[in-house]
Order: sequence, then structure tokens, then C-alpha cells
Amino acid sequence: MLRNLYLVIAQDCNLACSYCYAQGGDFGRGPSLMQAETMAAALEHLLPLAGLTLAVSFFGGEPLLNFELMKETVAYGNRLSAQRGVRLVYCLTTNGTLLDDDKLAFIREHLSHLAVSLDGDAAATNASRRFKNGGDVHGTVLDALERLRQANVPFALRGTVAEPHAAGVEGAADHLSRLGAVSLRLAPAAEWRGQSLRAWMDGYSRLSRTSLARLLAGEAPLVANEICRVAGHRLLGEKTLYPCNAGEGTLAVAADGTVYPCDHFIGENGFSMGSVHAPDFPGRTFRDVAARLKGNSVEQRPRCAACDVRYVCGGECPALSLARCGDIASPSPGHCAFTRRIAQETASLIDDAGEEGAARLLAFLEGG
Repeated sequence: MLRNLYLVIAQDCNLACSYCYAQGGDFGRGPSLMQAETMAAALEHLLPLAGLTLAVSFFGGEPLLNFELMKETVAYGNRLSAQRGVRLVYCLTTNGTLLDDDKLAFIREHLSHLAVSLDGDAAATNASRRFKNGGDVHGTVLDALERLRQANVPFALRGTVAEPHAAGVEGAADHLSRLGAVSLRLAPAAEWRGQSLRAWMDGYSRLSRTSLARLLAGEAPLVANEICRVAGHRLLGEKTLYPCNAGEGTLAVAADGTVYPCDHFIGENGFSMGSVHAPDFPGRTFRDVAARLKGNSVEQRPRCAACDVRYVCGGECPALSLARCGDIASPSPGHCAFTRRIAQETASLIDDAGEEGAARLLAFLEGG
């Protein structure tokens, strides 16, 4: 059942980030903006696959480069959803550099979730996230976040740690946690090996321990994703079979109308699920790609099936496995080393926390 629909309305960006997996925002295909007829076809074809609520996420590149289509999407989507009996909620992932008064008013009125990209302090951010024409990305984003706070618009922060800053994950988390975000996620920019991987794992291990200690003390953790997965498995017996629901619960529509399991697969011809402009969409190709991903659980991946943390991990993102190892079923060594270490350390700390700690963790899981 479809729950998250990513509309990649701008395969273009005003930044040129050094680590961008989308090749500067255009996914290697040259700059392009989604047209209204593609947006309408996407909603018309894909709403029937949704449940009672569908999250429509504006994505890019930088989606605010196609702001007019965002407004058209909300207007058209609301009319169509009323006819189809599906509730639409709208989300945005942005680099945070194009927030003017009109866009702020639109976000405040229509969006249910806003994620802003920022990598840490000025040195870490500006080293990797650069305007194509020069300028201070970090300062520009901080100004935007202040405007969001003044307008009482909640936002999440998403940070990407570049390899030169692999040892600085704790500093990045400390800086970002002071900016008023409702949640924070940090991820490495690439698969690392050797000293970079060790520095990342050591720093994230300390960050995870600090976050768990804060949570057990009744404070907000800095990062919580891994803690929640380990606690869910340890305390509730939850089994995570997949890292995400790409290809079934999540789909992405590129600017030209081609559908993929998620935005990370855009441009991978073997994972094109068809086009919303095709009269027979969704057809056999759609079903075949969805079936490939459905058959890629940790119980079916050969290298995952015997792993002792497989039900915490759920497996590496299949698009990352494809990019790093050439196969959606083959996790990268760095992912496995990191996940195993953090999962085992966190499980041990949860066990040591006793019944009172378990109760706090369960309350946190229920609240989240």
C-alpha cells in the first residue's frame, strides 16, 4: 500500500554539493522541472494505490526552484483526493536557501513536515555545500531557520557528514541540536574504509551513548533512530525485515514522469517501473520491480540471513547496496561494521538500564 509519494519536481539545484548522489541535483540527466501534466498524471495513476492517507513529498534537486508547481500540486491534489477519498498531506525536503515570504507562508499553511539540509557548523557545511555562484550557505540556512522559528513552523534537520569531517559527528550533532529542530538525522556521505570508517564509528558510538543516556534521564536524545530500532527489537520483539518500504509503500516520480522505487534509484534503468504518461501504467514492469524489492528482505539476502543483528538492521538501503556493490542484496562492508557495532553496544546498554530504563524507552517509543 502506497504511503509516501516523492515528486521530484526539480531535477535542478542552486547548490553544487561535493557529495551529491543526484549529480548536482539533476540526477545526471541535465536540469529539468516537472510540468503540471506530469504531476497530474502521477497523482491520478498513483492515488488508487494509496491507503487512507498519502504523504506527497516535494523533492529534488531543490524543489523550491519549481515553487509554482508546488502550489498547483496542492490545489489539484486536494480536489482529486476529495473525489478519491484519500487524505493527502504534503512534505518538503529543501536546502533551506530559497525561503522568501511567499514560500514561508505556503509552508506554514500547507505542509505537515519540513526537512532542511545542514551539515554542521559553518566550516563543515560550507566545505561541502556550495552555491554555484558563491556565498555563505551555512549563514543563509541559519537565517531561514530563524524565520521558521519566528513563524512557529516546526522543521527537521538532515545532516550529511563528508569524509574530511568523519571524526566530527559529535560536533555536528551538538551544533545542529541547538537550532530548534524537532528531529535530527546524520549520515555519512559515502561508504568509507580504514581510518575514516573507524573515526565515524567511534564518534557515532559516543554520540549514540550520549543520546541514550539523555533519553534515560528524561531528556531529548540528540539522535534516536538506532536507539528506537534496537529498543523496539529488544523490548517488543519487533523484526525489521527491510530498511525501508521502497517499491511498495514508497515511490518516486522523476521530473519526466518515470517512476522508481525511491529517489535514490532515479536514473537506474533496471529499476524504472514505467511512466505515468503510459496508458497502461502501472503494468508488468511496475509489478516486476516491486517484486524484486519485496524479495529482498534480510531473511532472503544471503549475506544477511545469518547476521545476529539482521532484525535490528533490516538490511542496507538497496539503492546504496546497488551503487556500492552492484547488487541490491549485497550490503557494503562499512554498513555492516557500523550497524553491528552500534546495535550490539546499544542492546548492552539497554539491558544494563534495567526495568526503569526499559519503561522510559517504551514510553519514548509510544510517544514517537
